[in-house]
Formats: sequence, structure tokens, C-alpha cells
Amino acid sequence: MKPVLQALVLADRVYRDAVSGKRIIAGTFTSFWFSKTPAHKEVTQPDGTKRRLLAGGLQAGSPWAYLSLTDVVDGTKLLLQFVNVGTQKQLFSTEVELKCTDRLATVEVELALPMLPIDAKGVYAFEVLCDGELLGSYRIHAVEMTVA
Repeated sequence: MKPVLQALVLADRVYRDAVSGKRIIAGTFTSFWFSKTPAHKEVTQPDGTKRRLLAGGLQAGSPWAYLSLTDVVDGTKLLLQFVNVGTQKQLFSTEVELKCTDRLATVEVELALPMLPIDAKGVYAFEVLCDGELLGSYRIHAVEMTVA
């Protein structure tokens, strides 16, 4: 039997409160801005000297994934993958083994992910599979921005 995926969210960070154990999901997103041009430009000062300016906000950190599942059998393995939906190209994947002693319990997982390898505009998906069956996906729209 496959687990039931109750929630799947990508965010800038997922924290766990030390006292209550609650998850705090900060900075959820469904679109991603990227630039193929350098994130800096050179400007000439009034005195003739040149200075490099770095554009802020163009380099996102490594995001986090939050999953909430139930009907989990101890030792269940999930495949998490990031794909370009237009080309169906898998850009990265990882496997996670779930630990659970009570099948009726909710299992929450927070995972630090690598930086998303987005280099072209389009639609991408973070997918969760179990035994080759898709349990759910989270879509991200990549939008190219120009650095002025």
C-alpha cells in the first residue's frame, strides 16, 4: 500500500520549533526568477573611476521541501525528483526512507534541497514518487529576468 501525501510545499526555509515540535514554513513560492546575464554591472563614477555593482535578489539559497504523509509503513522509500515539465528532463533526484511505527500517524518530513538547477524559462515540478507511482507534485514557474 502506498502512503497518502497530505501536503507538499517548497519554501525558503522549514523550521521545527524546539518546544512544540511544530513546523514553521517560511517563504513559500510558486515562481522563480532567474537571470542568464551576469548579476553585476560596471558603472563609471563622475571622477572617471569604474565600480562594479552587484544586483541583489538574484541568487536564491537552497530551498526546503515539506512533506506530510499518512498511511506510512516503516521503511517506505520515496523518490523525490525535480524535473523540467516541458522537456521531461530530470534535473536531480534523491531517495528518502521513512520511519514510522504507527500507520495512522502523520509523518512530517523537512528536507534541505540543493539549489534549484533552473536555467531556462518554463514550468518545473518537484515530484514525490513511491514504487514508481506519482504521489504528488509541486509546480514552479521559472521566469527570466534581465539585469539592468
